[in-house]
Amino acid sequence: MGDWKTPKRDLACRRCEHAFEADEKFFSTLAVQGDEIRRDDLCRGCFRGTEPAPETIWWRTLHQPDRKRGLALDFEAIERLFEQLEGCEEERLQRLRYVLCLLLLRKRRLKVVRIDRSGGEEAMVVRRPRKQVEMRVVVFDLTPEETESLRGELMALFEGAEDGEPMPDPLPVSGGAESTAADS
Repeated sequence: MGDWKTPKRDLACRRCEHAFEADEKFFSTLAVQGDEIRRDDLCRGCFRGTEPAPETIWWRTLHQPDRKRGLALDFEAIERLFEQLEGCEEERLQRLRYVLCLLLLRKRRLKVVRIDRSGGEEAMVVRRPRKQVEMRVVVFDLTPEETESLRGELMALFEGAEDGEPMPDPLPVSGGAESTAADS
């Protein structure tokens, strides 16, 4: 696996450089740009002043500097990131997509249609329940160290999301961030 350059949560707004105070609400965004994932943290004023692109994933975050680290995820955000990573050639992003697929399968947001063993690789063909669009996901035989590394990447990407709900092992991550900005 290559070196990861995971964007971590900023302590200040990316645009106006306002330093986030304890218990202040702000917004985090993710966007896939080529073979990289970009994260921006924006204060409420700067976030309201922009129209995020449809492919941008975002959630409301609460700055809690003394909070024990954990991970909270919005499963709609995971689905959007999973879809955005389709077609990425970078192996580390394909591995991340595979882990996202496993999370979505576990939460029954995806179903396995068949296993494809063509082109010298194994892949799962999956689809959403009640939808007919199929997606192909390359399967990786991950070591425990790689799994932990990818878990760390997810934690770094989604760090600070609110209202998390613990998920079962083997990938102990959680879900449930806000899905609209209107109530902030």
